[in-house]
Amino acid sequence: MIASSATAAAAEALVVRALGPSARSFPAGKKLADDARITLQANDTLVLLDSRGTRTLRGPGTFTPSGPAQANNRSAIASVAGGPARRARIGAVRNVGGATDVRPASIWHVDVAKSSNVCLTDPAHVTLWRADATKPVTLTVTRASDGANRTVQWQAGEPTVSWPSDLAVTSGAQYRLNWGGAEKPTVVTFKTLAAEPPEPEAMASTLIENDCDAQLDVLIAALERPAMAAATPEN
Repeated sequence: MIASSATAAAAEALVVRALGPSARSFPAGKKLADDARITLQANDTLVLLDSRGTRTLRGPGTFTPSGPAQANNRSAIASVAGGPARRARIGAVRNVGGATDVRPASIWHVDVAKSSNVCLTDPAHVTLWRADATKPVTLTVTRASDGANRTVQWQAGEPTVSWPSDLAVTSGAQYRLNWGGAEKPTVVTFKTLAAEPPEPEAMASTLIENDCDAQLDVLIAALERPAMAAATPEN
């Protein structure tokens, strides 16, 4: 079992995403003091998360993590991380450019198109998700360690389907997902958590520590709704 990360300290901000020329200086999971001075170059984007919410910094300029933040949307967190009784669908998330990015309704759903580690809290109940549910699909799930495989029939119009009940999900095990029309199999490795992290900062830290990148993308998309304006540099 993998222990969940503790909630980030209030006086620190957690780096959840970094893009651009300075990205190597701000790896996901890095913590920055509230009074840290952050210098970004042109085309840099840095997304920070702390107890106050999320903040997007775009270079060029110099910033501090203590500036105004987009308040954490607890209903958004519940929608992607909560149990079925209080889960709302994210569905389509509209990007700044107007394009529609379809994401799973829950961070616990396994996106069959993305090879990644997958964090989960209940290995007995795993749900597979696909972005395009217009056609029926026969999905083959293969356990890499011994070649054991099962097929799953995905009906048209169904975005989710249950993991095959007679193929146990084991923490640390690797599985290949393949179906007709796929360019190559998707490879997922499950990481079982001891408990669901209760706060956004702890959730993000846990996903980063376990390299559950596809789930981190879903969490960030939920935290950033509605789209927020970039922070203004100090210089």
